[in-house]
Amino acid sequence: MLTGITNAIKQYLLLDQKHLKTPDENTWKLSVLRLILTSGVILTSAIVIHSSYAAYTQNLYYVLVMTFSFSALLWGAMSLSKDRIAFTSASLTITIVLAGFCILFFTHELASARYGLLLFFTLPIILRLCYGNKAAVAGMLLNIIPFVILLINQPLAPLLGIDMSLPGTYIYLSSLVFLFFNFCLPVAVIRVLTSLEKQSQLNREQSKKLGTVVKRYQEIFNNGGTPSFFCNQQGKILHANKSGRKLMQNAPADCSFIYELFALTKPLAAEETEIAALRSDTNAIYKIQPASLVHHKKQLIHCFDISHTTAADKKIGLLKRKHFTRHYSDALTELKNHHFWSHQFPQSLEHDHTVILLKLANLKDINLQYSFSVGDQVLANVAALLRNQLSSSVNLYRFPGAKFLLCVNTDQSSTENIPDWLNRHLPATVTQPMEKGKDGILINLQWRSGYCNTSGFTSAALLAEACAIGLSQTTQSQPFEQYDSKVVKLIRQDTRNKDRIKRLLDEGSLALWLQSQVDDLHNVTGFEVLARLDDPVNKEILQPYQFLPQIEKNKWHILFTQKVLDKAILLLESWPVGLPDVPLAVNLSGPELLDDAFYEKLLRRFSESRFLRDKLKLELTETSVLASHDETKKRLTSLANVGATIIIDDFGTGHASLSQLIDLSASVLKVDREFVDRIESSERHRKIVKMTLELANTLDMKTIAEGVETEAQLTLLKQMGFTCFQGYFFGKPAPIGHWSEGLGSKAM
Repeated sequence: MLTGITNAIKQYLLLDQKHLKTPDENTWKLSVLRLILTSGVILTSAIVIHSSYAAYTQNLYYVLVMTFSFSALLWGAMSLSKDRIAFTSASLTITIVLAGFCILFFTHELASARYGLLLFFTLPIILRLCYGNKAAVAGMLLNIIPFVILLINQPLAPLLGIDMSLPGTYIYLSSLVFLFFNFCLPVAVIRVLTSLEKQSQLNREQSKKLGTVVKRYQEIFNNGGTPSFFCNQQGKILHANKSGRKLMQNAPADCSFIYELFALTKPLAAEETEIAALRSDTNAIYKIQPASLVHHKKQLIHCFDISHTTAADKKIGLLKRKHFTRHYSDALTELKNHHFWSHQFPQSLEHDHTVILLKLANLKDINLQYSFSVGDQVLANVAALLRNQLSSSVNLYRFPGAKFLLCVNTDQSSTENIPDWLNRHLPATVTQPMEKGKDGILINLQWRSGYCNTSGFTSAALLAEACAIGLSQTTQSQPFEQYDSKVVKLIRQDTRNKDRIKRLLDEGSLALWLQSQVDDLHNVTGFEVLARLDDPVNKEILQPYQFLPQIEKNKWHILFTQKVLDKAILLLESWPVGLPDVPLAVNLSGPELLDDAFYEKLLRRFSESRFLRDKLKLELTETSVLASHDETKKRLTSLANVGATIIIDDFGTGHASLSQLIDLSASVLKVDREFVDRIESSERHRKIVKMTLELANTLDMKTIAEGVETEAQLTLLKQMGFTCFQGYFFGKPAPIGHWSEGLGSKAM
């Protein structure tokens, strides 16, 4: 507790180490004022209390008022904060002046009145501490008046007739002066001298550190590896470090100026760096860097040896040129490449050009027939032929792959006659030398190209893409095609359609529609599964013609068929109540059977599930080329051996021969609607359908006549001996809900 009180007093009086060491004058001024006021209040408290009591007993109430007023003034001054130093100083000064004035004019005894004059003599010290030298001198001059009064040695008449003398007035005033001169002022002086001593100690420490730093800097300056010079404003060398003196010693003549040492092109200026060589050694390159500070008309100049950096820069420049050559040139044909064309493309917009993207269409065949090295030689020879046969105004570039790009001035050829211009200038053959001892071979060149005018294009990439689009539209009969913006719209539309279909497949938007197969009594004997895509965003059901071309084009057969199979099996496992318990037939296009993973999974499913063998049938489109593939036949046979029912769809319209029909291990034959549709009007078609039925019976195969749409067709087919039918006459393809409602209501 005592420690806490002590720390609080030190904090209030600003006597802790932090405040003693601070150079802030407001801090020590406030500390001095608080010391004087605090010590004054504490030391004179007994005098104030005793004198007040004596005045009270003598009924001298004005003395009480005066005593308490002085006490209140002192206490108020003590409570002022650091930002109120001026008020505190004024309060202390006013208190001393008023105290001296009251003692001088309200005390009749001459000996007591002189104590008031002594208080006036302390004012110069207080004014110096609070307000500075001028205020102290002013106080000293004003004190001539109290000095004159002291010399007169006569008591002054009391003002207003007030006499504040008490029986112990002499003792009170003697004690007051003693305490003020012996304690208050010495404490203030001690506080000031303590701060001065602390600051002096700090200055000595800083001076010592600064001396150490200066010595270190001097050592660094003298022994540093960088040549440094102190020069005047005219560039005369006044002082140099060890490295600088070494440079000066190697100079051919006694040099006194910096420009005699270095081959400067202009006078040095502060903060302006210059690169210069030594006059004695032009290979020694230095960066001359004047310091930003000009002190006492002297300038410090550092000289950095950048000879090795300059050599490195030359190497880097050489490497950059080599990189430029490699990056912008084709090593095989020695032509500028597509990077260079893109780099200089903005300059080519100054003139109207036709850009032609050429492709050597049969390079792949040349590589396969002769070798890739021969193909590379052919490309190099073709590039040489193009350079020789084309005008110098035609810019020729090598593009990746078997492509070249030509930039032709529009005034030399227009987009209307580009095909003729190409036919005239493109080489049709090239003679390729072979190995030593073998004759060279004549290789025919097949060209394709897409071309476009530069007008309207501000990007090399977009222009190259336009030419590539034109190139993609070429055919063998029409090898040169101009870019058409309408084609871009079709390509983009096709891409959007492709993305839409892929998204629907990935999101599981596949819908299964069913078409019934019936017997001669119109009883449902099975359903064929027909796939649709349900687009919930556009609220549209996509028909096969809308998505099957994209599936075939992008080779999504396996993904699509797998999803159809999975959904068909799920439907069989949760077959609606009320529908006839009949099998489903799923179409296979052929390519998926050649996929090992798909086939193995399908074979395992049929091997492990009798339910699938009874309820799921596989229809293979006979029009598929892969249906006659040997591996397809083997895998269909394996599926048939484990109990799967194989149906040949669209029989008579595809590639299958009678022997292939036997090899496919099919047990059901579907007669194509193309023959059924015309049996009413064509005797030839009736005979073909009749022969197909007899062939199936001979092979012990069941038959389904599909595409039945009229009563007359059904009658003729029954007369021929058909017992199973499929077509619009019995019902169009529809969702499972349609069949549940229709057949369920009939059963009821």
